[in-house]
Amino acid sequence: MKVILLWALLMIAGCALKAQSTPEEKLMQTLYAITNLYVDSISKEAYINHTIAEMMRKLDPFSEYLPPVQLQGNEQVLGGMTNFAGIGVEGTWKNGHFYVTFVERNGNAWKQGIRAGDEVVSVDGKTPGQLQDGQIFRLLNGEEGSVVTLQVKRGKKLLPERKIVRAYLPVSGIRTSYMIDEETGYLAISVFSKNVSNDFKKHLQGLLRQGMKNLILDIQKNEGGLFDEAVTIADELLDGTKSIVYADGVHMDRMTFQAGTKGLFEQGRLTVLVSGQTKSAAEILAGALQDWDRGVLLGSRTFGKGLIQDTFPFEDGSALRLTVARYFTPSGRSIQKVYKKEEQPFKPSSDTYKSLRTHRTLKSGGGIMPDISVQTDTMHFTQWYNMLVYSGVQKQTVRDFVVEHRMALQKKYKTFETFQRDFQGDDLLQELCRMAGEANITFSEEEYEKSKSFLTVQLKALLARDLFNENRYYYQVLNSMNPCVRKAYEILSTPSDYQMILKEND
Repeated sequence: MKVILLWALLMIAGCALKAQSTPEEKLMQTLYAITNLYVDSISKEAYINHTIAEMMRKLDPFSEYLPPVQLQGNEQVLGGMTNFAGIGVEGTWKNGHFYVTFVERNGNAWKQGIRAGDEVVSVDGKTPGQLQDGQIFRLLNGEEGSVVTLQVKRGKKLLPERKIVRAYLPVSGIRTSYMIDEETGYLAISVFSKNVSNDFKKHLQGLLRQGMKNLILDIQKNEGGLFDEAVTIADELLDGTKSIVYADGVHMDRMTFQAGTKGLFEQGRLTVLVSGQTKSAAEILAGALQDWDRGVLLGSRTFGKGLIQDTFPFEDGSALRLTVARYFTPSGRSIQKVYKKEEQPFKPSSDTYKSLRTHRTLKSGGGIMPDISVQTDTMHFTQWYNMLVYSGVQKQTVRDFVVEHRMALQKKYKTFETFQRDFQGDDLLQELCRMAGEANITFSEEEYEKSKSFLTVQLKALLARDLFNENRYYYQVLNSMNPCVRKAYEILSTPSDYQMILKEND
């Protein structure tokens, strides 16, 4: 009797699982059965979220399910904001005292007169002596719109208390820009975040006002971002109504995006630096400029991410990021590399393509192949060097050095140009080795010799940033040893070489 009753109950419950006319109905009824008939109780929300994530993961490397927290974090980054609210200062402890080592110029601390070198006397009435290492940063950061009371000492002078509002700091997708010489500018884009095209125009205008005729555009470590921003920047560099990129997919009609406005830099000599970390929207920009023979590409093959994702939000704050189409350069090259070794549902064409102005042969096969290959020297990435970076000893050494010697350094190096020319850094390197020993990082003479040259330049770059409170000085020093930047500068300085690279090669 009990067996008959059990089967009867299951039959009644199973009536809901009617014959399916479509795969979608089958999926919905499977979920219904699992969440309503399974022997043990399960969390519907957790189970379904996990199932969705697994479904997305099996499609391609870039389709994904985004929980609310992850979606919010991604939007803040692409929206050009930090992912925490603060006042915009960095600092370090030295002999029981806490010193400001760097102040963001677009943060509220800078607006309230806080400067690098100031000693923090109190935070919300608490002295640094009452706070442990991490507590002081937790007090400086906090809820957006909240206020922190800060008092600092500058030299021997105690300054009045400042009430500083915590806020999300605007973060530009432009890493830096500066003039290398009287005619050559350098501009680096780190990400295509919201409004980065406006920042690009401002930086470009600044370089043009300084007499720029040649430009090194660095997108070596640009992992993509917003499609529209990349297209807008391409439009600043391409003339007429040249096509920039087209998108195509099974459920999407082909869409072609073209230049249309009068750009700020449509004619000057241009080099573009790319690498394996150049992805997605950055590859769109690189591909368009190469296809139209607008500039010389240097570096290594780009990553090969040519799939377009669209975001479909849910009411609970989560979302699907689903691949909906593929990118193609104006000449028809696919940017996407093979991403499934076994099935290979999409294999980029190995056909040869021609550039659209001088008809140079262009290579396909996923990613963008540069015109000039420049190998990056990785010999300095020794285990000893990596331990310095991962442990934070490298940056801590520089911060302590600046705190202890700031006044003497500022007296000796009144300008960055003087510092760049004259600072050697032997004392700083010795101090680094001493602090590494205190941090129990095993010293290796062989690895030290391999890392020494690069480490000396990197320490100098970090010191320039903190000493002059200027981010761009870090990159100026570092780029002085960057083989890709140096090769680009060499090509731009020799017009005949530049023209020969872009010449028809049939």
